[in-house]
Amino acid sequence: MLRFLKDESGFAAAEFGAVGAILTICTIGVVDVGTLVRTSMRAKYAVAAGASYAFRNGFDASAISTAVLSASNAGSISVSPGPSQFYGCATSSGISTVSDGSTACAGSTLMPGLYVKVQASASFTPIFNSSLFNYPSAVNVTSVVRIK
Repeated sequence: MLRFLKDESGFAAAEFGAVGAILTICTIGVVDVGTLVRTSMRAKYAVAAGASYAFRNGFDASAISTAVLSASNAGSISVSPGPSQFYGCATSSGISTVSDGSTACAGSTLMPGLYVKVQASASFTPIFNSSLFNYPSAVNVTSVVRIK
């Protein structure tokens, strides 16, 4: 029995089997997080391209949607809901929506601006889907730009 306990042949293979499984799970997790970050960056870039189009050319919902889809370079991105325009007043906490652009902003003599809101959603499917990691099924991105 003592000879069997001192025998180390095959010990490296057993260690590799234990450590290899942990390294494989970690590698898959890193790949999933990297893919999620890449998907998010693609969606942000696509929405920025749509907002840039609106800033340069004015509001045209179908042209803005086309700009978003053309910039995305990925089939998993959708423009949902479509681009919209609204009047709003800039405040310290964001943009407050107003009904029209003919009345001055509350507490100011400034007139409301015309804004365009562009939204996109990019689907994400992880390689390693388990209850340990709670990945989102989609990345949603919004951009608002003042055009007037």
